[in-house]
Amino acid sequence: MFVNFVDPHSSLGFRFGVASFFWLAEGFAPTLLVMIIPWTLAVSAYRKMGWSGRIYFPGVGALMVFVLGCSSASLAPKPLFIEDQTFLQGALVAAERQGIVFLLAGLAFGTCYWFFGERRFLAPAQRDMA
Repeated sequence: MFVNFVDPHSSLGFRFGVASFFWLAEGFAPTLLVMIIPWTLAVSAYRKMGWSGRIYFPGVGALMVFVLGCSSASLAPKPLFIEDQTFLQGALVAAERQGIVFLLAGLAFGTCYWFFGERRFLAPAQRDMA
């Protein structure tokens, strides 16, 4: 059942403000902020190791999003009808329910990072010589 908390006659600015508040407070923006440090470490490790970015970035992205997603889902507030559980139990429940989605999202994130950020573009003259 969906409950509409916003009056249908409210302004677009008010609706945007409410949506922005929940975007910042509900977890998407904090999750992106939490990923900054681990992703920076992953990129610096890639540059030191010299592995293929086609495999490295999607793999690291999938692993990182899976771990951060399961741990943040375990820390998120629960409805009152759900019994108390430990952190590990909550992370396991999140892995069972959302694990494939976390892995696919991380895979897409890593692939996009490699495609737009690390892939080397050759000029037409260089392509002919290669």
